[in-house]
Amino acid sequence: MHFETHFILNREHYAECFDQSMLLKGPQKPRFAFIAGLIIAGLFFLFVTDVQGLLAWFFFGIAVLEYFSFKYKRPWWLMRQMMSKNAGNKITLIFDDQGIENKSVYINNQLAWQSIDSFYETDTGFMLNLHQGGQQYLSKSCLDEAIQSYIQQQLSGKKQPMIRSEK
Repeated sequence: MHFETHFILNREHYAECFDQSMLLKGPQKPRFAFIAGLIIAGLFFLFVTDVQGLLAWFFFGIAVLEYFSFKYKRPWWLMRQMMSKNAGNKITLIFDDQGIENKSVYINNQLAWQSIDSFYETDTGFMLNLHQGGQQYLSKSCLDEAIQSYIQQQLSGKKQPMIRSEK
């Protein structure tokens, strides 16, 4: 069998990918120990050593950056994705007996069915857990019922129960 579909790699798609991946990761906490270590290092360089205060302020700045990178994780991630060269381009997904082929202007990637260890089905898509340790998200917004059934058929026996995290 051979199925083909298209979508645009836009902000809405990236937002859906981020939101669905956060559902599986559960609630995140800031790295308080790391932030505290940076502040302590800054205080050390500011009051204990003869090093210029600039190094201390560098550590304070990194601590503040670490905190805001957690607090504004979603907008920060979306901004970085929207700055990528593939943002705004048309993506073609081809599903066949070998696997899932992802084609765009800049990227041509083949994902074999055998390289998918397990998957989760959410309300809006499929999160594929890869043998190499990564994850790949497929949005249902561009997949018709036939493609969704084909994916489930190819990955039968690999489905994981969806564990919703409480926020």
